[in-house]
Amino acid sequence: MPRKNTVSWTAMLTAYAQNGQIANARKVFDEMPNRTTASYNAMISAHIRNGCNVTEAYKLFSALDERNAVSYAAMITGFVKAGKFHRAEELYLEAPKDVVSWTAMIGGLWDGRVACARSLFDRMPERNVVSWSAMIDGYMEKGLFEKGFSLFLEMRREGFVGVNSTTMTIMFKGCGSCGGMAEGMQIHGLVLRMGFEFDSVLNNSIITMYCMFGCTDMAKKIFCDMGNKDVVTWNSLISGYVYNNEVEAAYRIFEGMPEKDLISWTAMITGFAKTGRFGKAIELFDMLKEKDDFVWTAVISGFVSNKEYEEALHWYARMNREVYRPNPLTISSVLAASAALAALNDGLQIHACVLKMSLEYNVSIQNSLVRLVNMVNEATANIPEPDSLNRSQGKDNKP
Repeated sequence: MPRKNTVSWTAMLTAYAQNGQIANARKVFDEMPNRTTASYNAMISAHIRNGCNVTEAYKLFSALDERNAVSYAAMITGFVKAGKFHRAEELYLEAPKDVVSWTAMIGGLWDGRVACARSLFDRMPERNVVSWSAMIDGYMEKGLFEKGFSLFLEMRREGFVGVNSTTMTIMFKGCGSCGGMAEGMQIHGLVLRMGFEFDSVLNNSIITMYCMFGCTDMAKKIFCDMGNKDVVTWNSLISGYVYNNEVEAAYRIFEGMPEKDLISWTAMITGFAKTGRFGKAIELFDMLKEKDDFVWTAVISGFVSNKEYEEALHWYARMNREVYRPNPLTISSVLAASAALAALNDGLQIHACVLKMSLEYNVSIQNSLVRLVNMVNEATANIPEPDSLNRSQGKDNKP
């Protein structure tokens, strides 16, 4: 077997990191006979993407003598993701001011400092398609559709930087999420006129957008016109039909899939469960050999949507018995079921799970907990106190 060079070691490290195997990635890094800046950057990014371990990432960053723009961009992104804005800003001031570090800082600031991100963008001496796309994406993610669309038009007017398929994917996603149907159709027409190569990512984003508008016929046409369809393409149309409650149409596509993955099955189970067809949903659920927390949640949230609260709590208990870790949506769903039943004991057990999983700051879960407390308080307020009950019984028993 030929000896591995630094590129091979780094590729192996990156592969482990992309699959969430951070311990194996670090083992490869530690065993490398020679490390380059690229190797350090790969390991820094691995720590940040897997659990955002900025402490370990910064140790590596500090040990790196020959830092480049990628090193700074990765570390700045890590600090911003961890909420350590002052550290990100300190590092940004130290970093070489190229388009990569500027863009990393802009992307990071979108976590809550929109005005600062735009101010930084406006001060950039040079912008490329990545920085423009990052700024537009930030607006779209925050639901600021008009500002995002306006910036896209400005990018087109300036003409110094050409849009690419990533920019267009961002635009399709933003139009779909924010209900910009007219704008979405304009962007689709622009893509056709510009002669873009319709790869699977771009086509999938167009299918999803039309489904979000409720235009499933148009989405189906694009799907049928596509030459090579990957599993994401099939899942995009299935999920789109389910989103529009066209479950039978979704099931026809599902049955025609050459290869199904867990997302395909979960989408179909979600469709049947949310429309109250639990027999079919559970039949598909039982056919799955490997399950995850999302497929369990699809069944549980379906029961909650159809006011089958006791069944939802029963399935949640079963999920715990089979040692599947609930996610925030699972917790919100079963808290809603507990609230509807005013089941304080169940709610308290679920709350203990929330604390154990460190999910107490999740906004959706906080709202569900508030509803649970209010429902329990309302239920207990209507129960007469023992003393008043005895007094009323005494009056009834008087001769």
